[in-house]
Amino acid sequence: MSLQQELDSITGRALGIADVQSAVLFIVEPGSSTLGLASAAGISGPALDGLTAAVREPAHPVARALTDDGPTFDVRPIAPGGPALRSHLPVRDGGTTVGVLALAHDQPVGAADREALSGLARAAAALISGPER
Repeated sequence: MSLQQELDSITGRALGIADVQSAVLFIVEPGSSTLGLASAAGISGPALDGLTAAVREPAHPVARALTDDGPTFDVRPIAPGGPALRSHLPVRDGGTTVGVLALAHDQPVGAADREALSGLARAAAALISGPER
């Protein structure tokens, strides 16, 4: 399986946890602190294009997740439309944040589902930081 297929598998599996309606994995572009799109599930077209452009701004909640101490669950979105809540999970390789797993959902995420989503973020970190990168 290619790296892209494995990343797509992670975002696809996120859709099966809690009531996650979209999952987007952004990775830090080499040599910068800018986030670039790595994989998306449950979102496409103009909505994905808009999100991808918005996260390039350091003040955006997804971009801020790069420096958060840990995951942020169940926050209201800054832009109207779509599901009612967002969750942002820093994707870390050791002490280095290599990306963010951004999720959209309508219901708060319970403890067991938070752990499952955190496991996906850890799996993404292992892939992103693996020998292919």
